[in-house]
Amino acid sequence: MMLKNLPEEVLNLWNNWEIRGMVLLSLLLQTILIICGPLRKTIARVWIRILVWSAYLSADMVATVALGNLARSQGDSSGDGSKKANNSIQAFWAPFLLLHLGGPDTITAYSIEDNELWLRHLLGLVVQVVVAFYVFSRSWGSGILPFIAIPMFIAGFIKYSERTWVLWSSCSKSLRNSSLSGFWSSYSRTRNPESDQQREYLRQAYTFFHISKFTMQDLVPSYFDLMLSHLRFSKIPADGAFKVVEVELGLIYDMLYTKAPLIYSRYGIILRCISFLLSVTAFIIFQVKIEKHAYSSIDVAITYLLLAASVFLELYAFLCLVFSDRTMIWLLDKGGNALTSAIYSRLRKLTTSKRWSRCISQYNLISSSSGDKQLKCLELVGIDEMMRQMHVNRKGLNGGLQEFIFEHLRNKAEKMKENFNLLDKKWRSKIIGQRGDGVLEREGLLENFKWCTTEVEFSRSIVVWHLATEICSGNEKDADIVSRSKYLSEYMMYLLVIRPNMLSIGFSDEGYLHTLMRYLRYIDIIQSYREAPDYDDAEFQNRWKRDKSVVNGGPVLAKQLLSMETKKRWEMIEEVWMEMLTHAAAHCPWKEHADELRRGGELLTHVCFFMLHLGLSHQYEYREFDEYVQFSTTNKKPSKSELQLLEEVCTTFLSLSFCFYTE
Repeated sequence: MMLKNLPEEVLNLWNNWEIRGMVLLSLLLQTILIICGPLRKTIARVWIRILVWSAYLSADMVATVALGNLARSQGDSSGDGSKKANNSIQAFWAPFLLLHLGGPDTITAYSIEDNELWLRHLLGLVVQVVVAFYVFSRSWGSGILPFIAIPMFIAGFIKYSERTWVLWSSCSKSLRNSSLSGFWSSYSRTRNPESDQQREYLRQAYTFFHISKFTMQDLVPSYFDLMLSHLRFSKIPADGAFKVVEVELGLIYDMLYTKAPLIYSRYGIILRCISFLLSVTAFIIFQVKIEKHAYSSIDVAITYLLLAASVFLELYAFLCLVFSDRTMIWLLDKGGNALTSAIYSRLRKLTTSKRWSRCISQYNLISSSSGDKQLKCLELVGIDEMMRQMHVNRKGLNGGLQEFIFEHLRNKAEKMKENFNLLDKKWRSKIIGQRGDGVLEREGLLENFKWCTTEVEFSRSIVVWHLATEICSGNEKDADIVSRSKYLSEYMMYLLVIRPNMLSIGFSDEGYLHTLMRYLRYIDIIQSYREAPDYDDAEFQNRWKRDKSVVNGGPVLAKQLLSMETKKRWEMIEEVWMEMLTHAAAHCPWKEHADELRRGGELLTHVCFFMLHLGLSHQYEYREFDEYVQFSTTNKKPSKSELQLLEEVCTTFLSLSFCFYTE
């Protein structure tokens, strides 16, 4: 009704360009997805997420509506010859829309929840193929154009089927059918380290990938799997450990959000070759055999663009395949000769080394609360969450912090071995669950700091130590001595305010955050520690337990810390923050880690994987030893590497058994 009221010129323009515009828009959205889809893995900025999210949600809708309009236009067979000719060439676009609905190889799911909707995509596949076939059959007539559409129709059907299959294979039910057989075989093949560090990191990442994708489905690996992982991972330097996990997380990202489960298989490569040949064939025949003057020059140009884009998409997918870490791993795993080594060396020079954002998000509660005074009106329209996002800063992850994090975790793993309690679940839970009490107990100070660590909720403990760290850093002239503490303090505050679901259940209380920030606006927290009471003051303790307020706790804790010697103070503060970080990593659900991979990655995820590979995990099962030597009987004649692996497992088992039974 609204369109009928438009001027005739506008109405004619709409009628002429409705289908053309939607087909071109569909092509544009596909281009955005294929180019920008992989960027969200390495860019943590909001703009890339908004762009990809908008294109992802719009792409299917635009292609579906365009296909419906094509079906409607083909239903009207009236008109002169030129109109029928235009309808005929526009019907040729239907297979391209199926191709678009199949999506690019670089992004099949925007979030992991999309994988669970594979049944919806299966129904969409059936419906859209029927509609495309209807358009195809209605346009059948004399000439060669309908025959050219056949290869594109097949290519579109293959692409859409691929996407549906990949979504099914990446859903939680399918992934839970995985096993650890790949970990054992890969572990045995990588016993002899490579002289080239980059090659070694790729091989190790693929080995650990098998155990991490297993545990990420909340499946329980054996204790000896974790011990073998620890034996290998603990020998890697800190910088190398981060690079190994970078590659590993990239493999997990590809498994969850791209067509990698298919395109890196034998059938996937065959389908890719078929799709490419069909697209090239259609392009060549259209160029050679079609009489262009019989159709609208605009429609011919759009058809050329669609054909060229289809070929480009296949070439781009092939290049992504060739330059991926998976290809590099395959060359190292299956190769070993001069040819594969030469190919690997050439490809490595052309690939980027950046596999995640390599930045840490920072949120300073005091400065952000002060800045919110001017934006208080935004709270009235319910976008206070956006206000908090505006105060997030990002800093690069430096080598010193990497070394500090990895050494802390490696020391935790060694501490469990030294106490001969590796199979004691209570001892393991105590080591992993420390959130500041470990370092305080070691220093003999736990009794004085219980009120803000073990005797308080984790969220309140984070805020109190964050405020105290800010107060102490404001009184410190040497910026280097406080840098690690500030990094970790503001990162933990970022997790609490922006990503509360990554800490554990129960932290996403908007009312709690709102109340906290309202109090901070009116208190000069930096100076208030001078008048703060002692931690053991009866009135303060009573108010602390009754009111649940954290604002007064920060100055009290700062007063305690400032009474200590400077070096000892900051060493203790950074160790407390590190224990809080490991505590959060140990209790973060795997789903949250997987979800953060599409936002540029999180430091917390890296810490969690370090803990897994170093054996610092609650998630394990102790089984009988004979289950772990079965692989030696699967072959009539075990290989030398398998015998070496069996010897290592036996040695590990005997030493652990001795420690366990002597307790």
